[in-house]
Amino acid sequence: MAMRTFSVLLLLLAFPAGGGAGERTITLKELEQAVITKNPAIRMAEGKTRSAEEQADLADGMPDPMIGFSIRNSGWFDDITIGEDPMSMAGITITQAIPFPGKLSTKGRAARRQAERVHENERQTRLRVLRTLRTAYYEYYLAYASSDILNRNKEIMKNVQRIAETRYATGRGIQQDVLRAQLEVSMILEKIAREEQKKEKQRATINSLLGRNPFAPLGKPADVLPTSYDTGIEALSGTVQDTSPILQAHRRTVEQREEELSLSRKQYLPDMVVTAGWFDREDAFNDIWTAGIMFKIPLYFWNTSSGVKAAAADLGSSRHEYEAARLDTLSRVKDLYTRANTSERLLSLYTTGILPQAQMALRSATSSYQVGKIDFLALLDSQTLLLRYQLAYEKELVDLNKTISEIEEMTGMGETIHEQDSIK
Repeated sequence: MAMRTFSVLLLLLAFPAGGGAGERTITLKELEQAVITKNPAIRMAEGKTRSAEEQADLADGMPDPMIGFSIRNSGWFDDITIGEDPMSMAGITITQAIPFPGKLSTKGRAARRQAERVHENERQTRLRVLRTLRTAYYEYYLAYASSDILNRNKEIMKNVQRIAETRYATGRGIQQDVLRAQLEVSMILEKIAREEQKKEKQRATINSLLGRNPFAPLGKPADVLPTSYDTGIEALSGTVQDTSPILQAHRRTVEQREEELSLSRKQYLPDMVVTAGWFDREDAFNDIWTAGIMFKIPLYFWNTSSGVKAAAADLGSSRHEYEAARLDTLSRVKDLYTRANTSERLLSLYTTGILPQAQMALRSATSSYQVGKIDFLALLDSQTLLLRYQLAYEKELVDLNKTISEIEEMTGMGETIHEQDSIK
């Protein structure tokens, strides 16, 4: 009877972990849809983008005109001579500053490049938050999966403990086997407690990303399925340079600095001020109108020269910064790509070789222990190895998904909502 019970438990151990009955399942897709609309960091970044776009619309606008009222009078303040003295009059004057042609358009292009850079920063924030959410979700799943595996192993160890107690009671075993089985059960309980702690930690992280109370209930995660990254490294390298928000933000900074350098050089060109006025001298004399134009002379050209040099230095610095970011991003993507491929190979090795072999080894050890061909430590070693590789498989599965999430963040392709969830 004990052997039959042990065999049933061993078969259960070979299957994926299942969730608790009656507990609501939460999918990654559901969380991603919520975080895009509710995460405070994303909302803040969207506000900055709107602000930058509004400021860009104002950058190439004409300066506001000025209007003034003036009186020209002869004599003292207590005697108004308008209409009596031909030199006395009252009227209005309008003044409009007109930057040299090309200055406003260049300033507007610089502001639009800045707004585009802020928009890329918003994309980077959204991708970072989504990657953080996915990482927390995968770790949340890992805690659940590990806890389920440990619970099934705990039941098996309890059954091993009963077998050891039966052998000891019939004189075919030793008390040390019983004590060691009890210790193994206690050690598994300790590991389960640690996994429960990890569940609470990741639940709080996910709720915080969603703008919720960290203590709010969340539900159990859906299964994380094996996945793969089929894009070749050459195509991936091209995608990174074309769509990465990090590189795009640096590229927009370079373009902004180019426009600012062009604008600083245009400061050598004179701006204009146009004025017009109308003056009333009452009925005794004809009214007077005036019109004029003035030019701003860049007399202190050394100030402008310093501004040009500063803008040129900023442009050179931005170009070097972009190149450094490009090389760093490509290096990181290459490392992530290698890690993803390694994880895929390890998962294949676990499913086609290590796990089936470990399960066969445990079944063989169980049969041998029942008839006294091996000692308890050999059986325990087989069970421990299977447990280790089952946990390692789940961790490698999570690591693969986390690595792909990082690749998606780096390439800018991670804004697509995931569709791979499977309800338990």
